[in-house]
Amino acid sequence: MKNKNDSVRDAAETALRLMRDSGFAISGKVEVSVDADLPFMGYSTQRAKGNLVVVAGRAVASGMIEGLLIHELCHVYKTEHNHPSHNKDLLNRVGYHLLHEHELTKDFQVKTIQQAVNHIQDLYADDISFQVFSKSQIFTAEQAHAFFLDWINDTPLKGRDVKTRWLNVGTMLNNCFAFSNLTRHKIKDIDNKVQKAVEKFLSQTDESTKEAYSYFKDFMTNLKENVTEKQFEKDLTEYLNKVVALA
Repeated sequence: MKNKNDSVRDAAETALRLMRDSGFAISGKVEVSVDADLPFMGYSTQRAKGNLVVVAGRAVASGMIEGLLIHELCHVYKTEHNHPSHNKDLLNRVGYHLLHEHELTKDFQVKTIQQAVNHIQDLYADDISFQVFSKSQIFTAEQAHAFFLDWINDTPLKGRDVKTRWLNVGTMLNNCFAFSNLTRHKIKDIDNKVQKAVEKFLSQTDESTKEAYSYFKDFMTNLKENVTEKQFEKDLTEYLNKVVALA
């Protein structure tokens, strides 16, 4: 019987092959490891000699490990091809300026800003992921719908304190991300479940959040693949400033 590391190694080889067969070959070295205690599904990062993809222990048992690895490898691909959304210098510059300009020092504030940036990166990565999924047929439209439906939280936290406000803005961004991803890839919202969950969330928020939701949904849905670094930096700065203004 294969152990967990063997299964992940085999899944990684399959994911790399599917990426290559779909026209998105990874040129650099990729190492994959399992973190049993990772609280989220996985992440990728650059190292001195190649790239590291880390997956959670629960992701290995989920039955979707190949899909997750393809998603993370799409981040690697975007980094290798110098897409502005994966330019660390640009992201650090925008993030540093924003945090200092608005004096954002609380952990929940920093995490919400990081989350907002991660959504943009994930949308760009998924533009490739879904091309690979479609070609390989390892991830159906129904599975994608169920996956993104799980992202939706239809009930905001109660309370008027600053932290609660920031956390609810983060939830709204999660909802925007899920809805926008379905829209970008023309995946049918089965029985309008995603739309209904989003509407339920918004019905329990204030007018400023309802209005902001439309902006963020449209921004995420309409991200352009071919964008210059200058334009992306301008758009990202505007987007993050709107997150701060709402929170």
